Amino acid sequence: MWIIKAKHQRDEDGGTVALELETDDKRFDVNVRWDGCMEIHLYSITEENRELHDTFHTCDLKGFIAVLQSLDRTCQDYFGSGSYWEQNAEQEEEQLEFT
Repeated sequence: MWIIKAKHQRDEDGGTVALELETDDKRFDVNVRWDGCMEIHLYSITEENRELHDTFHTCDLKGFIAVLQSLDRTCQDYFGSGSYWEQNAEQEEEQLEFT
């Protein structure tokens, strides 16, 4: 899913200090540093071009994911039958059955 576009290394010992990543569908690209800080860019893809829609900066990816998962659970609780979130919850349950 993630393609490494560039790898930045320290001169002294060759350790990786940053990566530039992109999803294979080009909808996301990320500049991530060794200390956990990153910029996440979200794009829309059309036949004509690739347009930047949003940029998120975080130094706590795991915390950001936890907040998004909490948002997902809240939406599942409040939206009714036939909603996107109900379908998403069903898919998650099916995936758990196979693991």
